[in-house]
Amino acid sequence: MPRTLRELFVEQLKRCHVKADEQIAVISELGQKTEYVEAAVAAARDLGACALVLTASSLSNPMLPPYEADGREVPALLAAAAECDMVVDVTVGGLIHSDVRTRITGNGKRMLFVAEPADVLERLMGDDDLRAVVEAGGDKLRDGSLLRVTSAAGTDLTADIAGPDLPITHQWGTVDQEHRWDHWPSGFVACFPHDRTAEGVIVLQPGDALIPWQRYVRDEVKITVEKGFITGVEGGGADAHLLRDYFEAWEDGEVYAVSHMGWGLLPQARWSAFDVYDPRSLYGQELRSTAGNFMWSTGPNRFADRETPAHLDIPMRGCTVEIDGRAVVRDGKLV
Repeated sequence: MPRTLRELFVEQLKRCHVKADEQIAVISELGQKTEYVEAAVAAARDLGACALVLTASSLSNPMLPPYEADGREVPALLAAAAECDMVVDVTVGGLIHSDVRTRITGNGKRMLFVAEPADVLERLMGDDDLRAVVEAGGDKLRDGSLLRVTSAAGTDLTADIAGPDLPITHQWGTVDQEHRWDHWPSGFVACFPHDRTAEGVIVLQPGDALIPWQRYVRDEVKITVEKGFITGVEGGGADAHLLRDYFEAWEDGEVYAVSHMGWGLLPQARWSAFDVYDPRSLYGQELRSTAGNFMWSTGPNRFADRETPAHLDIPMRGCTVEIDGRAVVRDGKLV
């Protein structure tokens, strides 16, 4: 029998080690996802914690320009969140790439983003085994020097990941440590290669995914990357044209940057999700987390002081991911 959203939040907050003497802040947008707000508040109270709802008029980024950042509500949000022990982000677009997230977690708070439908939250809920696998993947990235991705379709991309300070994102869906941010549900590891070091060719194939467009690639697209930036998007089908149109629309060279790269580790995540569900009801975590996918992104990179609302995550099937010549994913399968 499916559990209610409130029951799912109770379990997840337990996994996040929420205690009875803690204060939980729920950040939302006016009139949006009210059932998530109510479930998060009820779950916090079920565990004996207090809950504070912080509602902004709007915090989500646009899918296309025009765009002008409006940060007038941010200082008040940060002041209130600073008094809390944990923040639950249920905004529509999430504060993933925003200064709000960086400053909240930088202040020692833990922060959990929640966006997927209830049955996806339940089906993809992680455990300690997932955490161990994600952390092991992070160790491999941290110990490596060169990340290389290849595929039978023609992808051949390299990036410099050398050094102990390499920014690494470990996502297993819970936040039980100070300064930690995560997205429930999740199951992948990624890094931000040293800026302007990615070089090579990425060849998208039908069935790869475009997020947040929430659809599958329909035509082959060849993407050229030089010094960390996309310099060419070629293909005879609609997808190449649409990608070029999307990048050009922003009139901002930063949107062409290659951002994070990594691979999925969640065995119960299914590639078919965009066809099984109404894709617009999904945030895309299932495709990001499918075991053995290679996922790369475009646009923002807070470690390189690059902020832009234009952001694509592109999970790909059938790739081989190597760190210093040793495969962690081979032909789309975890090694």
